[in-house]
Amino acid sequence: MLRDLKMMRSAVILLLVLTGFACSAWAGEKDAATDAVATVNGVEITRQDYDREMQAAQQYFASMGHQAVSGERLKEVEKAVLKKLINGMLLFQASQKSGIKVDPAKIEAEFKGFRDRFPTEKEYQTALVELHLTEAGVKEKIGEGLAIQEFIQRDFTDKATVSDKEIQDYYDHNSAAFHKAEQVKASHILITVKPDADEATKKAARQKLERIRKQIVAGGDFAAFAKKNSDCPSKTQGGDLGYFSRGQMVKPFEQAVFSMMPGDVSDIVETQFGYHIIKLIDKKPATTVSFADAHDQIEDHLKQAQAQAAIGGYLDKVRKEAKITSALPVD
Repeated sequence: MLRDLKMMRSAVILLLVLTGFACSAWAGEKDAATDAVATVNGVEITRQDYDREMQAAQQYFASMGHQAVSGERLKEVEKAVLKKLINGMLLFQASQKSGIKVDPAKIEAEFKGFRDRFPTEKEYQTALVELHLTEAGVKEKIGEGLAIQEFIQRDFTDKATVSDKEIQDYYDHNSAAFHKAEQVKASHILITVKPDADEATKKAARQKLERIRKQIVAGGDFAAFAKKNSDCPSKTQGGDLGYFSRGQMVKPFEQAVFSMMPGDVSDIVETQFGYHIIKLIDKKPATTVSFADAHDQIEDHLKQAQAQAAIGGYLDKVRKEAKITSALPVD
C-alpha cells in the first residue's frame, strides 16, 4: 500500500536537518569550512555541507548493496548533490520572501523527536560532534526545514487538484500496490553455529536446542527461554521477530514458519546461521485494500506528485533568475 504521507513529511524534515541546505547553523562554520562550493543570491553553501551530503549519498548506495561510487557515476552524484543543496537554498529563501514564520512550538516538537532518536545522552552528544552540530544549529535547521515544508504545502500541494477519475484510474492500474501479502508473526530461539563448524560442535548445539524445545513443549515460557538462551538480538524481546511476509527470511526458516499454525512450536530448523526453534504467534491472510479505504491516500499521493512537478518547474524558473556561483560543476 502507499507509504504513509505524514511519515514521509517528517522524514523530509529530518533529512533537511541532517544534510543541510544552508550554512548558517553549522557549528564551526567559519573555522571548519571557509571555502564555499557555491553561493545562492550571496549566501554560501560550504564545503562542509557538501561533504556531509556526499557522505550521506555514499552511505545510501552502500545500504542498497552497491560498491563505493566512482568514475563517471561519481561525477553525476556530485552534480546531483550540489543541485539539491542549491534547490534547498532557493526554496528556503523563497519561504522567507513570502513571509512564512514557523511556530517555535513546532520547532521544539520536531527537535524533541530528533533528540529522542538517541537512547542515551552520550550517543546524542557523540552524534552532534560527528556532524559538527550544536543544539542551536539543529533547531535552526529544523526551522528552515519546516519553513520549506510550509511554503511547499501552501504554494504547491494545497493548490493541486485531483479528480475522482484520476484516483480510480490510479487504483485500477496499480493493483499490486494495494495487495498485502500473507504475513506471520513469530518468535524464535537461535543457537549460532558456523557453517564450517565440526560435527561435534553442531551436535552439541542441536542437543542443547532439543533440550530447550522439550521444556517449551512441556509448558515452558518460550520468551523466557529465548531471553536466556538465544544468540539472536531478538532475545531482548523474548525472540519476537514481529510480522513479516515471504521473502524476508532465509528459505528454510520461511518454509517452516509459513507451514505452521498459530501456537505451534517447530522442530529444529537449520539455516546458515545455526539452529532455530520457532513459535508461530499469529498469521494474517493475504488481503487487498479496497478502493474506499485507499481513496484518501491515493488522492494525497497524486497531489504530492503534482506538487513535485510544479516545484520542479518553479525551481527551473528561479534558478535562471537567481545569482548562483559554483566552484563545482552543476547542471
